Parts: sequence; C-alpha cells; structure tokens
Amino acid sequence: MTRRVDCRSQLFSVYLLRSFILLFSCFYLAACAGLFDEPPASTPVEKRKTLGEFYFEPVSLNHDPLPDQGLETLRDAYVNLLSIVDDQETIKIVQYRLADLEVLLAEQQQEVGTAPVDRGVYDLAIAQYQSILERHPEQKENAEVLYQLAKAHDLQGESEQSLQVIDELLHQYPNTLYLAELQFRRGEILFNNQDYVGAVQAYHIVLEQGPNTDYFMTSAYMLGWSYFKLDLYEDALFAFTELLDQKLPNSVIDSQMLRQLNAEEQLERLPVGEKRIVNDSIRIMALLFSYQGAEQSLKAFYEQAGERHYENLLYDRLGQQFLNEDRFRDSALVYRGFTDVHPEHNQAPVFAVKQIDAYILGEFPTLVLPAKQDFVDQYGINGPFWKQWGQLIQEEVKPFLKSYLQELAQYEHSKAQLLTKAVNQPTPEQLDKVEDNRQKAQAAYTQAASLYREFIETFPHDDLTPQITFNLAESLFEAQNYQQAIIAYERYAYEYLNEPKAAEAGYAAILAFRALRESLTDETLQQQWQDEQLASQYQFVNRFADDPRAVDVQYDSMQQLFDLQRYLPAIRSAENILAWQPAVNAQRKMAGQLVIAHSEFALQQYQQAELSYEQILAQLNQNDPRYNDMLERLAASIYKQAEANLAKQYVALAIEDFLRVIAKAPASSARVNAQYDAASYLMELQQWSEAIGLLEDFRVRFATHPLAENIQDKLIYAYQQNQNWLPAADELKQLWQANPDSEEGREALYIAAQYYQKADQRDAALDTYRTYAHRYPLPFNQVTEARFQMSEFYAQSNEQSKRRFWLKKLIQGDAQASDDRTERSRYLAAMASMVFAEDNVQAFNQVKLSLPLNKSLNKKRQVLDKALASLNATLDYKIAEFSTVANFKIGEIYGQLARDLMDSERPKGLSELELEQYNILLEEQAYPFEEQAINIHEANIQRTWQGVYDRWVKDSFDALRKLLPGRYNKQEQLSEAANGIF
Repeated sequence: MTRRVDCRSQLFSVYLLRSFILLFSCFYLAACAGLFDEPPASTPVEKRKTLGEFYFEPVSLNHDPLPDQGLETLRDAYVNLLSIVDDQETIKIVQYRLADLEVLLAEQQQEVGTAPVDRGVYDLAIAQYQSILERHPEQKENAEVLYQLAKAHDLQGESEQSLQVIDELLHQYPNTLYLAELQFRRGEILFNNQDYVGAVQAYHIVLEQGPNTDYFMTSAYMLGWSYFKLDLYEDALFAFTELLDQKLPNSVIDSQMLRQLNAEEQLERLPVGEKRIVNDSIRIMALLFSYQGAEQSLKAFYEQAGERHYENLLYDRLGQQFLNEDRFRDSALVYRGFTDVHPEHNQAPVFAVKQIDAYILGEFPTLVLPAKQDFVDQYGINGPFWKQWGQLIQEEVKPFLKSYLQELAQYEHSKAQLLTKAVNQPTPEQLDKVEDNRQKAQAAYTQAASLYREFIETFPHDDLTPQITFNLAESLFEAQNYQQAIIAYERYAYEYLNEPKAAEAGYAAILAFRALRESLTDETLQQQWQDEQLASQYQFVNRFADDPRAVDVQYDSMQQLFDLQRYLPAIRSAENILAWQPAVNAQRKMAGQLVIAHSEFALQQYQQAELSYEQILAQLNQNDPRYNDMLERLAASIYKQAEANLAKQYVALAIEDFLRVIAKAPASSARVNAQYDAASYLMELQQWSEAIGLLEDFRVRFATHPLAENIQDKLIYAYQQNQNWLPAADELKQLWQANPDSEEGREALYIAAQYYQKADQRDAALDTYRTYAHRYPLPFNQVTEARFQMSEFYAQSNEQSKRRFWLKKLIQGDAQASDDRTERSRYLAAMASMVFAEDNVQAFNQVKLSLPLNKSLNKKRQVLDKALASLNATLDYKIAEFSTVANFKIGEIYGQLARDLMDSERPKGLSELELEQYNILLEEQAYPFEEQAINIHEANIQRTWQGVYDRWVKDSFDALRKLLPGRYNKQEQLSEAANGIF
C-alpha cells in the first residue's frame, strides 16, 4: 500500500512540476529571443550600451516566429554571458535564468533517457540554486530560489534534502505563496517516511488554505490515508469526506433535491487522475466502514457528518466489497441499509435490485421473494415514490418491476392452487387444516391478483399484459372476487386481439357472472348483474360463434330473457337457436319455438303466436304431456285476437275468432268462454238462430260450468227475439219450476203463459195462466190479466160457466184492489160486469107477460130490477165503452117492457069496449116505460158531444128513430143552388 501511495505522490508531483516548468520556459524563451534578436535595418548605430542598460531598455517586439535554438544552446549562451558581465544585479538575473534552464535540461534528459552517468540529472541545477543562495543570502527572491531548489531535490529523488530546504523556506517565509504546495510536499515526504503524525499536520495546513488550491484534493486524500495508518478511522472518514465534498460538490440547498443529484455522473466527468483518487477514497472509506459495522456504521457516520448526495457510492462500494468476499448476506444488508435510509433516492431502486441479486448469488431463496415484494411495494406504481420520479427513472425501474411482479404473482398463484388442492383433496395430515388452508388460499389468490393488476397498470402495452390479464381474472375468480374477475376476463377476451384463450376467458366471465349472482341476496343487485351477464353472453356469441359453447350460451340467454319477460330479445335469441348451424337437437329446437310462441303471446302478437303454436302442435303427438298445454295456448291466442277485435268494435271478426277457438281447440278451456262469448255477441248482432244453437249446445256440453247458470236467460231472450215462443215458454216454465216462490219464477210463469198463447198452445197457456192466477194474487195488474186471459180462453171454448167464474174474479179483484186498482182492472171489471148484465138482460127478455098479468108482470119486474141493477153496476165503472152499451141496454129494457106490456096477452071474454079500455089502460102503463126509454137513449146519444160515438150510441139513435120518428127519423133533403152574377 505504501509503495502504491508513494508512486502516486511522485507522479502527481511530476505533473505539477512539469506544468510549472512549462510556464517558466515560455517566459525564458521569450526573454532570450529578445536578447539575441538583431536590431532592425532602419535603426542607426548607437554607441555600445552596457548589458544592464541593454537588458532593461524596452525594445520593440517582433512577432515573427523565432527559430528553435535548443535549451543547451540557450544555457551555453547564459554561461558565456556570465563571463562578460560584471554588474552584480545582472549576474544575479543570469544565474536565476541559468539555474532554471538547468532544471529544464535535466527534465528533458529524463524524458529522453540521456541522463549523465557520472552525476545526478539535477546536480547542475541544484548547484546553481545553491550558488545563488550563497552569493545572495538576503535577497527577497530567495523564497523562489529555495522553492526551486526543493523541487530539484525532489525531482532527483532526494526527498530528505528537499524536506530540509522546504522547512528552511517555510521558516524564513511562513507566508509564502507556495505554502499549500510546500506543506503538501512535506506531507508526501513525511508520509513516505512513515511519519504519519507529521503528514497529518502538513496535510491539514494544506486543507486550511481552502479548496481552491491545486493540492486540496490530494492533501485530503493523503490526510485520510495518514489517519488510516494511524488507525484513526473516523478521522480518516472525515478526511475522505472532505475530498469527496470538494470533487463531488453539492450546489443544491433543498434536501429533497440533494438526493436526486447524480453523483455517478459527477464522478464520470472528473479527469482520469482525479477520478482515480476519488474512487480509491471511496474504496478506502468502504473498507473503513466494513471494519466498524458495515451499513450501520455508514448510517451512523452520516447522521453525524450530515447527509451527502454521494452516499450511494459508498454503500455501493461496500456492498460490492462484500460480494467480492462472498459475504452475500452482508452485501444485501448494505444495499438494504441504503434503501432504508434513503428510500426516495433516485438510486434506491438500483440498490434494492442489488440487494435481491446478493440474495440470489448467496442462494437465500427464502429472502429473495420478500425482497422482491418489498421492491414492488416501495418502488412500484403504487409505491410512495413512483409519481415523484421523472419518466427516466421510471423507465429504469420498469424492467425490474416487470420481472419481479411476474415472478411474485406466479408464485402466489401457484401457492394458492396448491392450498386449494389441499382443501379439496386433503391428505390425512391436512384434514385438520382445511379451513386454515382455505383462508390462506384466498389470501394468496388475492395477493396474486393484486400483483397481476399492478403489472397490467405498469405495463399496459406489454406483450405479456394479455396473458397477465387472464391470470389476474383466474386469481380473482378463485378469490371469489367475481366482479373484478369479470372485468379482467372480458378485457382479455374482447379488448386484446387474437389471444389464444380469448374464448376461454369470455366463457369464464359468464361463469363468474353466475357465481356472483348466486352469492347475492339483494334482488335489485341480482337483476343488475343479470343484465350485465346477458350483455356478456351476447358479446360471447357474437365474437366466438364457432366455439362449441356458444350455442349453450345463446340458449341460456334465450331462457334468461324469456324469464325476465324481455320478449323481443328473447325471440331474437330463439331465432338464432333455430337457425344455428349445425342444427341444435330436437329438445332445444322445441324450446326455441316455445319461447317464440310464448313471447309473441306476451307481446300481444296473437296472430303470430297462433301460427307458432300450430307449428308446435304439428310436431307433438297427442299423447305428449305438452300437447294439451299447447292446445290451451293456441286457443288463448285466438281468443285474444277476438278480444282485440272487440276492443276495436269489430264484433263480426271477434265472433269468427271465437268460432275458430271452437273449431281449432275444441277441448281447450278457452272453448267454454269462446262459445259463450260467440253466442252472446251473435245475440248482439241479432243473429238469433246461430246464437241459439251455440247456447243450446253450451247448456248440454257444459252443464256444470258456472257460465251455464245464465244460459237459460240468454236462451229465453234469444227465443223471444227469434219468436220461438214454445221453447221460450218451456224455458220460462222450467225457470218457474226451479224457483216457484221467487219473483223471478213468478214473472217467468206469467211470461211463459203468454208465450204458450203466442205459440197457439192453448192447453199449455190455459194451464199456465190458471196456475198463475191461483198462485200469485199479486202483483194485481198481472193476476188481473191472467184472469182475463182465462175468461177469454173459456169464451173461445164456449165454456160460459167457467168464463163467468173468471169474470167474477175480475170484478172481485177490482173491487178489492183498493190502492192497487188500475184503469185496466176497472176496464176489465166493467167488461165482466157487462157480461153479467147482458145475462140479466137476456133473462129479462126471456120472461113473457101472460095472464094473469099481475103475476107475470111481477116476475118480469124482478128480472127487470136485476137487469137494471147489473147495468147500473156497469155504469158505475164509468168506462165509456161499456157505459154506452149499458145505457142502450137500459133504454132497450124500458122500451122492451113497454112493448111487452102492449103485446101482452088480453084477457079472454072482453067486450070491444072493455078491450079498448084494457088497451088504454096498458098504454097508460106502458107510456112511462117508453118515455124512460126515450130519455135514456137521448142521454146516450148526448155522449157524442164528448166525442163518444160507438155502436151503442148509434143504436140509441136507431131506437129513437122508432120511438120518436118525428124528431129522429127525418130524412135530409139536398138541393142544388147556383150562384150567378147578374
């Protein structure tokens, strides 16, 4: 080590000396050239001047290039000059120049290898400098002479003599401009002499002169070495730190920016020599830190000395040193130490990588993966520093992230798969760890997914990203994170092109949707995710139509859409199933047809649904359990068309639809309503015969159906409207028989009697009226009509006694009606009363007056009173129609009585006078009756004044013509009159 340092010191000294000599040689050459130049031709000859005068007198400079005279020629010229000058000041100057030339010549000889063998190369120069000192001991320029003398001794390798001269110079001239250099040379000599304490003192003095001296760096370097030799390691570290501070300066104030300074670039920009010294300083510092606890001592030192931006160089050198010594774990700890202290440093990721590499080289597999995970956590895109770095640093870190993320993710994924296997297929030893392994597997899948995701986010356009995306989806699925798994699967399947597992991923996304929906309890969320699943299935079928699973997915979509009542897309899916190539099996084909038919029905596309159901029925055997259901659907489709037509008021079309239900689906449940509705609407259109036929069939076919309850009513009404009186009457009679005590039954019986009558079914009508008249005294008006009809039936059959029974019922009913009495009942009672009055009039007319007259007249009087009473009773009803006849009949009775008196038998044996007197007596008896007859007839004809003129009024006129011919039997005479203008 000492030998290496000595050589470096000597080389460095040579370098400095050479620079110094070159500067002086230029000066000397210029001066000598001026001495020996010939005067210009135009200059007149002057008297000879002394050398001193000549030397110091200003001369004009000629800038033409000078011929190279050579150093030996120049030296010889100065030697000759000494012999011809006698001025002491000039001699001193020439000696100075001659000594310097001897140094230059000696150096030249060293370079070309022509050094003399009988003396030292610098002996002449040394002798010249010593001669100057001896001859001029008090000159102020002697500091320069001592400096050159010390240098000459040093160049000749006479370090002790050089040291003595330097000490003398420093003693005489402590403030010399060469202080830094001289102390540096002292330090070198003392160091080489192993006087490290003295060297330390010398180097310290150099450093005290400040960093601008040419010797600062080397002095700091040698100071560090000196402390090192003295085993003062901390002092050595501070010395080397001072060197590094000077050669790798920090111009940044902000500590955060300080850590981003690139010390490596600073080092690379240094000259070769300086770079070598700085590198060696770093090496020695690393060595020193290794003696004191490695990374911990390094950390502690800079906590004391203050943070430096080049600390990474030291950590790196120390780490590399341990690697060279196969101390891999120590090396890794050093690199880790830097990242712990300076995690935000732009070199921190590099050191983390070196830590990992050290573990790999040292074969510490259990430490490698955690270190890589730390790297990802610290320096990945989700770490605390990624966003702070510029793109350049990010790009430097990315290759490592790519490798580590992939390796870590695959490791976690593989570990999770092994744990899953241990859960699903546990060995006897693993049975008690199943739950623990399940939890560990979940955690591993989750961690793998996190790493895969970070890879994708970091390298979105990398060639591996599609496969990583698939792996991410797989791990998320196994971790039961189905939502994120779906996103990853679909991204791989549909965003990346021509990926080998695209179809697999697309199908896996569908499975993830199913698993997600099964895990949810909220129906709203289930519905939302089912919508997403359907969209994914649609995408799968469109993208991977050739995949053998595509038809299964399409089939499932069809079923789901139908279950969700999304009928239009369900129809499209079903149509795709039916059109699939190769063709689907019969079961799926039938399912597709069913979805189409049911969806069309739900969409109220009933015509299309009818056709679809007919196609399905054509493929089914009647023994098929689905046949009846399809038949029901067909009937419903047609029935709905009828309802739609009814809504549009297309009644005729609706009837046709109802009839089609009967024709196409006679065994369907809809047939009942269809037949009932068809009959009802046929009735509405007054198509009674057709309606009757359907109703009659309905009553027989569906006797127990609830709708059959009002079929009778509809039939009755249809029979009525179609004038089918007999069946209408029969229906009404049945209705009465079913409910004889109800108002409906009573009414039915009454109408039935009427319909029997209209149907010319006398016996049935008679029987029905009789039953009604006997059973239902109320309502009064209807029983009155029934009694009347009974009287009429018996009148027609000339069963007068039976007729008069019912006529009497009419009179009694009206008399007892009280508030229920009506005009009709009064009229019919008047009519009945008239019949009985006529019977009495008939009886009156049948009684003839005979002898003895008193006796027959008394009898006649009795029937007269009875006839008049019955006729007056008729008049009491005040019905004009029967009042006129009653009045007429009364008038006739009185007239008949008068005639009967006049036509009565005469007693036998009367003389003519007696007979005349008897006749006069009869006339006197008959006259009042005739007068009464006239009065009554006149009263009857006066009804014409109220606008009443009927047969009986007319007959009263006729009777009056006979009773009072002078008044009522006048003939009208017509005469013609001509009105002329004279």
